[in-house]
Formats: sequence, C-alpha cells, structure tokens
Amino acid sequence: MATTLKELEALFQSIGWKYKCRQEEQDSADGYLYSAFPTKHYRDADGDSMVTFIFNVQESGELIKIVVPRLYSCINPQFRRAFFEVAIRKTFEKKLCFYDYDHRDGEIRMLLDLPLEDACLTERQIKRIVQAMLMHIDANEEAVRGAVERGELPFIDYKADLTHEITKLSPDQQLELLVEIKRRNQVG
Repeated sequence: MATTLKELEALFQSIGWKYKCRQEEQDSADGYLYSAFPTKHYRDADGDSMVTFIFNVQESGELIKIVVPRLYSCINPQFRRAFFEVAIRKTFEKKLCFYDYDHRDGEIRMLLDLPLEDACLTERQIKRIVQAMLMHIDANEEAVRGAVERGELPFIDYKADLTHEITKLSPDQQLELLVEIKRRNQVG
C-alpha cells in the first residue's frame, strides 16, 4: 500500500501544517501539496526567511518527490563551478537530499526522492524530512550563497576531516594506518 495524495493531506492536517493541494485528475492518487516553512539563516530573493516545499505524489503514491524550488539563482557562468563544488560537498556530507541546477535559467533547488513502494509515509517521517532539509538549507546558506553570488569556495578544514575519519577507525586500524604512514616516510 502506497501513500496517496489524500493520505498525505491527512498527515498535514494531523500535524497542523497549512498547505494547498493540487490533484492531477479527479480520480488520480497523484498530485502535489505545497507549504511554506520558516528558516533561521536562509533568506530568499525578497529577503524573506521562508522556503516553499512541494510534496509531489507520483506513481500512484509509490514515490514522493520533495522539491524546495528557487532557493538560489546562479546565472553567472563564472560562479557555476564554485556552486557545483559546494553542492557536491554539502550533498556528500548529508546524503539525504541534493541540490539540483537548471542550466536553462540558473535555478537552484533542493530535491529528495522518497520511494515508498508499498509503504505508507508516517507523520514522524515527514516531520524528520522537513526538519532535516530545513537544517541543511540553513547550515549551508553562507557557503552556497557565497558560491552563487561571488564564486567563493568555503575554507575546507582537511585536518578536521582527517581527524574525524581516523576516530571512526578501530584501534587496530588506527595502528595499521600509523605504521603505514611511518613506513612511507622512511621510504621517501
């Protein structure tokens, strides 16, 4: 059993979220809901601290595509590379959602595909998804905006990255790594 547009609507009502609904056809399970959520750091083109989420029910409820449209615009070709570098890194760090770029008009949006197949979406899941995407947007506001508006790349603390990765290793793996580093230093 998948999640229909009506079931998604019932979840929104249960949570107390305001929304608007658009159904593709009268008898169709497909369509979309859209709603706006406040942000802490992100500001849209008008300076408002809000983002719009579109919850698009597709494939008879077996897939829900969540889109946060028009987050940024990157029309300057000199800044695209910086945006792509930042977007790939931030996507890799979170692994939940990703930035999408429309080369035709420079629109940058955030996407998340939720394949439900025969499962029903729960209130707890949808709250977590929205909260996580909002946190992702806010946490990356400075880095993404710097890339799309000025072509800036954020400082990358490789030492902290290495420390983090090493702490995830077992003590035996850490010892093996240290031995390998010392061996390479003696050879070179």
